[in-house]
Amino acid sequence: MKKKIIFAIILLACLIPTVVAIASYNKTQNAPVDADNAVSISINDINGKNYTLNKEKDGDEADTLIKYFLGLSDKSQKIVALPDSLMSSKSFKVTVSSPLREESYEFYFSPDPSTNYFLNSKGQAFKLTEADAETFITSKYAESIYDNSTIPTLRMSDNTVISPDNAVWKYKNYTGAYIDADVSDIVTEKDETYSVEGGLDIAFDLKPDYSQVRIIDSDNASVLYDGSIDNMSIFTLTSSKRVSVSISAKWYEDPARSYSGEMNYSFNADVLAPAEFYLGLTTVEAGKFTAITALNVTNPELIEFSSSMAYTYPVKFFEIGNNTAVGFLPVDSDTESGLYTLSFKYGGITQNTILTVENFGEKVSYYYVPENVIETARSQTALTQFENAVREITSKSETNRYFSGYFYEGVTGADLQRGFGRDVYLNGSTVAAYRNNGVDYASNWTLDVGACNAGVVCYAGQLDYSGNIIVIDHGLDLKTWYYNLGTIEVEVGDIVERGQKIGTTGNTGFTGVNGVHVAMSVGNWFVSPYDTWADSPVAGKIILAKIDE
Repeated sequence: MKKKIIFAIILLACLIPTVVAIASYNKTQNAPVDADNAVSISINDINGKNYTLNKEKDGDEADTLIKYFLGLSDKSQKIVALPDSLMSSKSFKVTVSSPLREESYEFYFSPDPSTNYFLNSKGQAFKLTEADAETFITSKYAESIYDNSTIPTLRMSDNTVISPDNAVWKYKNYTGAYIDADVSDIVTEKDETYSVEGGLDIAFDLKPDYSQVRIIDSDNASVLYDGSIDNMSIFTLTSSKRVSVSISAKWYEDPARSYSGEMNYSFNADVLAPAEFYLGLTTVEAGKFTAITALNVTNPELIEFSSSMAYTYPVKFFEIGNNTAVGFLPVDSDTESGLYTLSFKYGGITQNTILTVENFGEKVSYYYVPENVIETARSQTALTQFENAVREITSKSETNRYFSGYFYEGVTGADLQRGFGRDVYLNGSTVAAYRNNGVDYASNWTLDVGACNAGVVCYAGQLDYSGNIIVIDHGLDLKTWYYNLGTIEVEVGDIVERGQKIGTTGNTGFTGVNGVHVAMSVGNWFVSPYDTWADSPVAGKIILAKIDE
């Protein structure tokens, strides 16, 4: 018995350290982060900039910040919830870490020390005392709450941001004292080379009080420009070349504003010659269209186009190789005669060109269609179905160019009944029912219908309004449409050549006779095809300036 008691005592003695160790471990694991065990602090400001500091010793910067943030809960006023005005505001994320745990806080700092709040790791809301708020909002970590701390940005031509070689920027905090902004993220000392289109369009988003720009030809070291940014408009490059650029800019201290600074830049630029824009036709009748050729363009999507016409179609440009793009501009039938300014902007340059528009005139046509055809083929349901189909068909285009030369009218041996753009009056009505978007042909017998030019069949089917219909995509947003067909002899995806049979005339859909309706569109805008026909006295084909000439 005595031996059993001694063994139990020995066993208990062995277990005591283990139990103590486990208890100590559990205590450590569950211990809150405090000033004694914290080893690092991370601050993410409202712009996403991160400051991470590791504590090396008592009293260092990390230790000071840790004690500041951990001590705020005890000194701040606990409130029910944050003010509603802060619900959509950005916050600082502050995380204090010990070897085993971390606690995170959300701080809503503002330049006004009386309106600063935070949420602790439990989501409880507090309002800081003005003294505690002032401690932080006058520190370098609060830079992002001051709008005037944002360093000016230098952009060139196609919105390229240029990094300075060195920079000094000062902003006033709420006390009126100047603080040095952190410029480490934007300054670079490495030699940078930028590819630039359309010349050097250099500008700051905050105009400097002083600026000096020096541009040197890298091939022969000759000075191409030496002056201020304000006078850069007089500097142009007529050919592509590499240049070296140096820029100095200053913003002086002024009692009326809350910032000052100085920045210097040096870089190389491979400059593509300025974009040039040419019209295929400089004079068009309203309802027709002209091609636009853009040279020295590597990204057609960046071309900005506008005009002085009452209605301006949003021209879409397509890249066709060799830094060249092509787009088509339709002119609305209601456009008055006159001279109109077309404006193109690309790569920092703006070019204006004059287009002469001639009056379309009043053109009408009277058309008899059986009432039962009108009721079915021109019902609201039929028209809506057709409009939806048009929207879908015109929403995309072949990016390759298939067409060339003149456009075939679509049918030979048929009579032209109604031309493009005519206001059509049905069955004696005194109100026009619609404006013809193409050309109507009629024949007493069945005739072959051919493709107007080379292209890809993008639609072939039947719609209540158009009847049997084929649409051919000729590329670059240009299509031809064939309604009222008797037969369809191609399929979607077929590649056809000019004059190739695609179907036959018929009397399907909205029509009163055997024939075919042939239309041409640019994007979702129907245009007159007359200038593309072989017998046109104006062109006889689509003229792509600088390409087909």
